[in-house]
Amino acid sequence: MDLAFALFRYFPFGGMQRDMLGLAERAARIGNKVTIYCHTWDGVRPEGIDVCVLDAPGRTNHTRARRFNDALRERLASADHKLVFGFDKLGGLDMYFTADPCFVTRTANRSWLYRLTPRYRTFRDLEGRVFGENGSKRIFLLDEGQKHDYQQIWKTPDARFQVLQPGIAMDRRKGHDAAALRASGRQELGADDNTLVLLMLAANFELKGLDRAMHAVAELPAQLRARTRLLAIGQSPPPQLQQLANRLDLQDHVTMLPGRSDVPRLLQSADLLIHPARRDTTATVLLEAVVAELPVLCTDTCGYAKHIEAAACGRVVAEPFCQETLNENLRELLMSDLTSLQTAARNYHETHDLHGMQEYLCEMFDSLAHTGYGDLPLAETRKS
Repeated sequence: MDLAFALFRYFPFGGMQRDMLGLAERAARIGNKVTIYCHTWDGVRPEGIDVCVLDAPGRTNHTRARRFNDALRERLASADHKLVFGFDKLGGLDMYFTADPCFVTRTANRSWLYRLTPRYRTFRDLEGRVFGENGSKRIFLLDEGQKHDYQQIWKTPDARFQVLQPGIAMDRRKGHDAAALRASGRQELGADDNTLVLLMLAANFELKGLDRAMHAVAELPAQLRARTRLLAIGQSPPPQLQQLANRLDLQDHVTMLPGRSDVPRLLQSADLLIHPARRDTTATVLLEAVVAELPVLCTDTCGYAKHIEAAACGRVVAEPFCQETLNENLRELLMSDLTSLQTAARNYHETHDLHGMQEYLCEMFDSLAHTGYGDLPLAETRKS
């Protein structure tokens, strides 16, 4: 099949971006022709896949989004792709991968003046092009809970939704080299056997709650805090968070680093994954921790928090968020024997398929190529 994938921006350390690239690479390996359209590509371009960067200038995100959508529609109208799979909300998609919450619902508490702004009108329009009456014919969800908000706003029929199983990269699994990865990682961090390493992997520290994690570390009993290190990987240190670390006297306990590719080594080097996100549609990193057999402390705003509860391999802090509750959970976890939680994580991932999303979607592409599209008027939706 001739497949097109579309998203606004690719960067190597975003969860949705990793899902997109993993699927694109798998589809290409089994013989599909794959083109990725975007307005920004950061990082190495994949071999065997065409990356088409469309010109979408603008001083604001919503201006670039609107211009990219227009450029994409123009390009698709003259192309011969059999299927267009979107990872951001855009017009002309045959299928959409729901990586973000409902924009209209998320901004419902803003003033009526906000709803008159070009930003609101642009992103509401793009969302409607996916979920509205004439939008994408198949909408893939990573969590069933996403569907309610979209249906409440757009009245999207149930038949257009499908919930996907997770698609965690196999290299995240704890393997035969786990001990060596842990030793080398902790040596780099300067962490001895007595050090407790908390890991946060996040492309946006503020959104994923690094400040909450720092406050929790600051409130640990003195002896426990002295042997605790918080390692946050994903972006350059924002000045306000660096200032917070200084105010909390955590300069020697918190390290913030840009994103890096040795995630399996980081997962094995840590003693606990902490992810007190304010909002996270799935939080794929939670299941990366599960297959790495790393205990987890997170908030229930994360779509995949239900797996942590089902696996009993950590703690989930309920909404509305309470900092004292996070502090208490962190203290109790670090004072406990974490090996039982590691065992629980292993038992869960050995009895649940947490890796199959990409394989399923590629099988679907193959089925469409051989049997036709049934009731999905795929390419025709792009030419109207």
